[in-house]
Amino acid sequence: MSSGETTTRPVAEELVLLAAYLLSCGRGLLEEPQAYGPLRCLDAGRRVLTLVEQAGLHDERLSAVRARLDDCMCGPMEYRDLPGFLDEVCGSLITALKDSELISASTGHQE
Repeated sequence: MSSGETTTRPVAEELVLLAAYLLSCGRGLLEEPQAYGPLRCLDAGRRVLTLVEQAGLHDERLSAVRARLDDCMCGPMEYRDLPGFLDEVCGSLITALKDSELISASTGHQE
């Protein structure tokens, strides 16, 4: 999954690629500058929200959060207040989850 990609892969394939991305991020963070960590997490969140849409769950608020993440990751490189930006998108995501039925109320395990 990349910003320039035009074909859509099956969700399962994207999940495998996301797992590979997350694991390679974990390895890379051992030697990369500390500032890379938040950006990698931001990109992973963006990728997950894209997969959510591809899986058929369409919610305007989630799409708005994903669009903000897209703008940050794929837009022009400029100074950003990254802590403030992350606070904003986390707050938007929390509001979307609290004010919707996106997550079921059940907390029990299925057997």
